[in-house]
Amino acid sequence: MAAFVHSVDDHNPLHHDPQFAAATRFGKPIVPGMWTASLVAAVLGTRLPGPGCVYVAQSLEFTRPVYFGDTITARVEVAERLVEHNRVRFKTVCVNQRGETVLRGEAVILPPKAEISYTERVVGSVAWLEWSLLSYRWAAEAVNSWTGFWTTAYAAWAVPFPRHPAPATDTSND
Repeated sequence: MAAFVHSVDDHNPLHHDPQFAAATRFGKPIVPGMWTASLVAAVLGTRLPGPGCVYVAQSLEFTRPVYFGDTITARVEVAERLVEHNRVRFKTVCVNQRGETVLRGEAVILPPKAEISYTERVVGSVAWLEWSLLSYRWAAEAVNSWTGFWTTAYAAWAVPFPRHPAPATDTSND
């Protein structure tokens, strides 16, 4: 969740500050609503209609808070096929582990005109760990690059310029 909040720059204290959240109607930190909405996007982009579809529109209504530790299930259902516009309208819903609706809405999708063959990669826990640490890796690489740059720049600046011998002057009195 921290990676999601950081990636969208949503640092609302309602999502991370227990003291702040305790003073709200929720009583404790809640998950950003757009994280829950992104679960709908994941279903549409990977399952129904699947790879190659393009999101055209989405309406959302957040009906209950999602708390950290909740298990959320996203479901989509075809509501209408708009063949003449190559669009499909879906009913969208997310429910928590108690079966309570936490999000509902509609999505309009532009499905691909031809079937797309796509093999889903199976990602193990090690790959997820690697992905979650990617921003730290990028930061380390940036620090390493800047350190190399400044070390080279300093070395070039600190090394005295080569001096050419002064032209010989004839000091003899002829």
